[in-house]
Amino acid sequence: MEKRLAALQAIAEEYRCRATLPVTVATARRNADVIRRYSALGMEFAVHGYYHVDHRHLSAAQQWQQVGRARDELEALGVRVTGFRAPYLRANDATMQALRHNGFSYDSSQAFHWPIDEPIQREAYTRGLEFCSALSAIDYPVLPWSEDGLVRIPCSLPDDEAIVDRLHLSPQENQQLWVSILDASAQRGELFTLALHPERIESCRSAIVGVLEAAAKSSPPIWLARLDEIATWWREKSHTSVEVREHGSGMFRVSIRGPDGVTVLGRGLEVPGERWADGYILIRETDFLVRATRRPFVGVHPSSALSLITFLQEQGYIIEMTDSSHDHSYFLQRERFLREDQRDLVTELEAGRFPLLRLARWPQGTRSALSITGDVDALTIWDYASRFLGR
Repeated sequence: MEKRLAALQAIAEEYRCRATLPVTVATARRNADVIRRYSALGMEFAVHGYYHVDHRHLSAAQQWQQVGRARDELEALGVRVTGFRAPYLRANDATMQALRHNGFSYDSSQAFHWPIDEPIQREAYTRGLEFCSALSAIDYPVLPWSEDGLVRIPCSLPDDEAIVDRLHLSPQENQQLWVSILDASAQRGELFTLALHPERIESCRSAIVGVLEAAAKSSPPIWLARLDEIATWWREKSHTSVEVREHGSGMFRVSIRGPDGVTVLGRGLEVPGERWADGYILIRETDFLVRATRRPFVGVHPSSALSLITFLQEQGYIIEMTDSSHDHSYFLQRERFLREDQRDLVTELEAGRFPLLRLARWPQGTRSALSITGDVDALTIWDYASRFLGR
């Protein structure tokens, strides 16, 4: 396992990225020197449970106790911890409450499954999706979201376990599938959280290298980031403020105040910038003039659901509350807005031909994001045996 961790670290260094490895704390405690060594090299370690047990089978009190103990013990080893991924990708509301109570920044337990071709579908894979309550990447945006102070970061499927044990794909088929997921996430401006258990680095090496090669060639670029970096960006971006002032007839001065890396996208507007993607111009300035016959933002009626307003803001859309449907390039009035409505709304906004000014989702003009992750359930034979003993 140390050789496998070294192989994963070498790949990450070659492509100038850093991985996130959720680890069970019982395993980390028994192998503290290994964990400290790779943490010093830039790997992020998140909590993967105190023991590798199904958190849905634990009481709320047990989860609070185990999550808090896990964080304390990892930090006692000198490893800074901000995130969590549940064993088996199975968590519940009590898990999220335990994470908030114990000061975690993010959770990456919600699975999203990307479409795969019908000929390679297997019943075992479908059962696995049901087991972890995976959501469809066709029906839902694969993006982080804020939930009562916690950033929820999707985990993408199929992972290495599904590919090797359930779908029985060859290394070449694995590479083709993961690269196609990267391409789809880039086209949508979303997130691909590639999940790879380090013990399968040999069989999945060509696939992960293929993904990183494709990411390196992408234009606009893809942001390669650890999960803690994604959570920090998502939280800091939410505090971005936008001030709009009229500046003569048909002119607006726009002032953006946000974290380093915040950028603006514009389409159908007279505004200086560089060609980006999807008909947008990338505007790196944070204080600029724009000419438009209507306000190039999303007007939202005050009666609209709070869930609609929150979702639009998290996606970077600049919204203004208004009763009038005539002042803005686009106007929304929806008193009911469910998670199931998110994908259709984004498609509607992005496919529209109306002028629009919005914040980019990701930093420094990147189009989408990729995170290399891998759960560490065991580092020795004893760790592996202890897992089946609930230890």
